[in-house]
Amino acid sequence: MEQTGMKRMRYLLSLTSAALMAVAMLAMPAVDAIAASSIRIKVDDQPITSYDITQRTTLLKLTGGGGEKAAIEELINETIQFIEAAKIGVRVPESRVDFAIQDIATRTKMSPDKLKKELAGQGVNIETLRRRIKAQMTWQQLVELRIRMEGASVKGSDVTAALFEDSEGGDVKTTEYILQQIIFVVPSGSSGGLENQRRREAEAFRSRFPGCDGSVAMAKQLKGVVVKNLGRRTTEELNGPDGKEIKATPAGKTTRPTKTDSGIELVAVCKTRTLETNAAAVAETENKLMFEQNKELGKEYMAELRKKAVIEYR
Repeated sequence: MEQTGMKRMRYLLSLTSAALMAVAMLAMPAVDAIAASSIRIKVDDQPITSYDITQRTTLLKLTGGGGEKAAIEELINETIQFIEAAKIGVRVPESRVDFAIQDIATRTKMSPDKLKKELAGQGVNIETLRRRIKAQMTWQQLVELRIRMEGASVKGSDVTAALFEDSEGGDVKTTEYILQQIIFVVPSGSSGGLENQRRREAEAFRSRFPGCDGSVAMAKQLKGVVVKNLGRRTTEELNGPDGKEIKATPAGKTTRPTKTDSGIELVAVCKTRTLETNAAAVAETENKLMFEQNKELGKEYMAELRKKAVIEYR
């Protein structure tokens, strides 16, 4: 059973790596590892140590992703990405990383603590995985921001051509979600006590959620609660851990409370419906083409950042 669990964990770690795009710096080592560690590379004065490289190499072996050379390249890219994120104010809440770790643990039939122990048994600090996931999420946000700035879009003619190429004579099914956002505002710089209080209020709101039609009236009974209609989203538009939870939430219910830059947030699924039309086929094809286009833009963006970076090998 233990071997089966580890095989499943390795497989899912590999899937997580592909889905979340890009990777991170490594975590806080044990005292003896710190003492033995030395700086191998500097990226704009940010160090990458021998411990970092050893940890990443070990993690890559678990996911089938290469050896030390690949680990070094990933760490350099990630360091550059974190520096870029800090410059333009992109931040990934730790709660999103917590959710991703929980998801990996659940799908490997482990608790997060058990996952931590299993990784430690393979020589990998859990913080190594956490930072890698956080870097993937950070890079995804950076690329999406660049796309919005450049106004990237897919040509209608390209969508039509792809539809003809892929068509097998049948319609495509997708699910449409009507969503609502409920934010329990936590001002910047507030104490942890206020954040915990707001999280408890969000949990209570979630347990008594009256549906989207009654959420505004219920929110008015509380201070500092904002309700926003997010409109319609299709299955293809709901990506990453947040999208996964929305898709798993029944109509008339909300997701679990999540910490964001604005405070503690719930997302309500007001209604869902299944679409089985050519319009769904168009949307799916457009999303596929946009994904490919975004990959290319991400490569160009990374090449641009590496060209500007000062990388010093020791």
